[in-house]
Amino acid sequence: MSRALDKDVVASLKAGSPLAAFQAISELLRSPPNGGLLELEILPTTHQLPEGQFVLQDGCAAGVSKLGLVQAFLVARPMLKGHLDGTAPRAIEELSSATAIMLLMDPEHLTAANTRKRLLQARIAGEREKTDVILHTEKLFLDSLLTSRLHRHTKSPTLWSHRRWLLQLFVSKGLPVDVLPDITTVVFVAGERHPRNYYAWCHARYIMSLEAGNSNDEVMAAVKQWSFKHHTDISGWSFLYFLTGSNAFSGTAAGCSTFSEVIELANSLHLANESIWVFLRTLAASGLVGDEEYSRFLSVGQTLMESSRIPTDQEVLRSAMQWCETYRV
Repeated sequence: MSRALDKDVVASLKAGSPLAAFQAISELLRSPPNGGLLELEILPTTHQLPEGQFVLQDGCAAGVSKLGLVQAFLVARPMLKGHLDGTAPRAIEELSSATAIMLLMDPEHLTAANTRKRLLQARIAGEREKTDVILHTEKLFLDSLLTSRLHRHTKSPTLWSHRRWLLQLFVSKGLPVDVLPDITTVVFVAGERHPRNYYAWCHARYIMSLEAGNSNDEVMAAVKQWSFKHHTDISGWSFLYFLTGSNAFSGTAAGCSTFSEVIELANSLHLANESIWVFLRTLAASGLVGDEEYSRFLSVGQTLMESSRIPTDQEVLRSAMQWCETYRV
């Protein structure tokens, strides 16, 4: 969401009810229906809600008035500032609502994110028996921001860093991390919302470092399927290569199997985009595949290059084969 406000929005701020907006939006963020993820969207100023209404909700899908969000932010920001400088201390629940609204407005608000960390630690210290519920509630809120149709949230380094910190807290408290669901329902969705999402896929690598080994094959299969459907996304292919070369998998056998599937996909669909061929050339040169797969790589690359009439595709294929011949182990 752009930080720029239209002149009409600026004029409307004086006529609204900021406190009512704060209460309505904080209630939405605090209590998602059925304990699931919210699918949030900021409604454009052309979509006018009735006076006094700031949220339009249908199940887990919710539209938030842009005007209402700005009004709520104007309540939340001084609330947090007053608490931090000691002039107006607030309760944990109020601060939790304030920081939630501030992060919905601005995903790079580092002070809000760090305050939430301190609030979580304070709540856990005071209610140890509810640690599981407290942490899962924070995870739901955070994942809602990371997977919703918001302009900057899906690729926010601040939010992804906060999620990593949260998972570390899960581990330190002895709570399990659901690796496969985290990758399929959070990373995959964020990767679709914002293609080539560097921060999301880096987070996926961190999640795999927490894996005990039980769902490696399932993760591999899921990532492979996602990459096949998004074959122009280099970040997905890069993560697939990471999995293929990981010690968690069976080395050369996994490399050969994955390579064969991908090269056949490229051959059958005549794919010559750079993302898939960078993956193929890297895997072919890595030593994780044998001579038979390497020969297949050169054969398919040459065939597609000769049959293509698109100069850029020809250059991609030519460069991939030359690179592989130069750097192959």
